[in-house]
Formats: sequence, C-alpha cells, structure tokens
Amino acid sequence: MSVPTRPAFIHWGTWDDETRRHPAMKWMEDYTAFYNARSDWDQDTSDWLSPDFTLVKPDGTVFADHKQAFKESKAMYQFFTKEFHEPYFLVCWENDQGWQMFGQAHMFANLPGNPSAGEQKVKDLQGREWDVKIPGAFNFVYAKNPGAAHGGIEMTKAEIMSDSGPAVVNLLKRGVLKPEQLLG
Repeated sequence: MSVPTRPAFIHWGTWDDETRRHPAMKWMEDYTAFYNARSDWDQDTSDWLSPDFTLVKPDGTVFADHKQAFKESKAMYQFFTKEFHEPYFLVCWENDQGWQMFGQAHMFANLPGNPSAGEQKVKDLQGREWDVKIPGAFNFVYAKNPGAAHGGIEMTKAEIMSDSGPAVVNLLKRGVLKPEQLLG
C-alpha cells in the first residue's frame, strides 16, 4: 500500500554543522539561545514570533493572542534561575508557509533555593551541571516572512509537551513552591 510522503530533514543529536545548513533549524538554534538568555523578556512581544503566534502549553491550554502567548511562554520558566534546551532528535519539513518541526530535547535548569538532601546535579553534553533535566517534545511551525527581524523567519506556533514533575518535586523539597500553589 502506498501512502503520501514528503521530504523531511531528520537529525539525531544536538545542534551542529548539519542543522546549521537548514535555514529553519539554524534560525531555531539562534532563537533558542536568545530565548534561554531571556534577552527580550522585559518586552510584551517578541519579534522572533509572528503577530498571530499561538502557544499550546503542556496542559493543552491554547493562547492565540501574541502578547498573552509570549507572557505565558515566559511564565512556564518562572521558577528557573537559568535554563538550556539541548535537542536530541528532530524532523523538519516544508509546508505552504515555511516549515514545521517536531523535536525532542532535554531542558536543563537551575532552581532557586537551597538543594534538599539527596539532590544530585545532572550534566548536559557540554559537561555543565544543572539542578534538573526535563525531557520534552516540541511542535514548532515557522513562516517565511521577508520582512521578519531575524533572517526572514518567524515562529507562528509552539506546542510544548513536557513533564514538570522533576522540577516541581525539587521546588517543593526546597520550599520554593508550596503544595497549595499547585491547586490554585
């Protein structure tokens, strides 16, 4: 039985010279570094994102207003003092507007507060130590826009699938997060 197919860029591992040859993946690496540096977090909007940017949070909540989506995106990282996304698998294909990418990554983060008894650091591929390592999957949609601020590409959608459990447990143990905050 034959099924419709389309060419796709498939990559195992983190960013490298191969991913940097793909325009959308080079853009994504740059955006990720910019985002992890929290470079525009004092702004209400981000020029990396399209005016109609949509965020789908891990709990399935959808935010279709650019300002609110960007605000919610930043809020998901509010309990981290620093974070770093390290991809390990991605598939990217062209669509009518630009590209779509499905990827998996580990998000490494440091947490506020003092480590609790038994906490152990985890290392990224560069050997840096972090408080937590969180697996995640991401569905990103990018649009080609010649007027876009960053190389003619904007992100139009980010759908994030992740397990907040490792961070929540450590935040509770450190006393940074209270159980009643989980219910509110």
